[in-house]
Amino acid sequence: MRAFYRVAARGLTLGRLASIPLFLFLLVQTHHAGPQYWRVSLLLLYVGIALSDFLDGRLARKAGASSHVWGQIDAAADIAFTSLSLVVASWLGCVGPWVPLGVAVLGGRFLLRNLGRQPLRAGRLVEDRAGKAAGVIYYLLVGAVALELSVVGEGGRWYLARAGDAVFLYTLFLLLRRQRARPNPSAS
Repeated sequence: MRAFYRVAARGLTLGRLASIPLFLFLLVQTHHAGPQYWRVSLLLLYVGIALSDFLDGRLARKAGASSHVWGQIDAAADIAFTSLSLVVASWLGCVGPWVPLGVAVLGGRFLLRNLGRQPLRAGRLVEDRAGKAAGVIYYLLVGAVALELSVVGEGGRWYLARAGDAVFLYTLFLLLRRQRARPNPSAS
């Protein structure tokens, strides 16, 4: 059973990476007033991607197969998904171009900080709670973009842009702050 959990965890991570081009395509098509089934597909794919991120680490730990390398692959998948989705959202006029730039820089800094570093505990990446919260916020912002394009329409565009600005300010705060506290290890 442990082998099943390990394969499932890694499959979810790789599936999330593989689904990024389809998600980006659906963002663009939905923005151009695509058919209703594209709108529903966009929302369902977003939920599937978010669930895969939620489940992959749990399954890996259940299998006893958490690893530093797969933790980095998982983090790279999350950063690629959120930053590329927000690049498209910026191109579509939903958020400012500084939003995906901030996400990519903060995510890149996280990956570089963990590259070649020995984890404090096996299979764990070094991260802090504020950075982990940022990752959740980025996912929520991408979800808000998908929801706005699929359901709300143009009426929510101003609010979405301001939410993007707020996310960028939080990202800027994280980039500029000094690390005073000892980082907490988190699961991959």
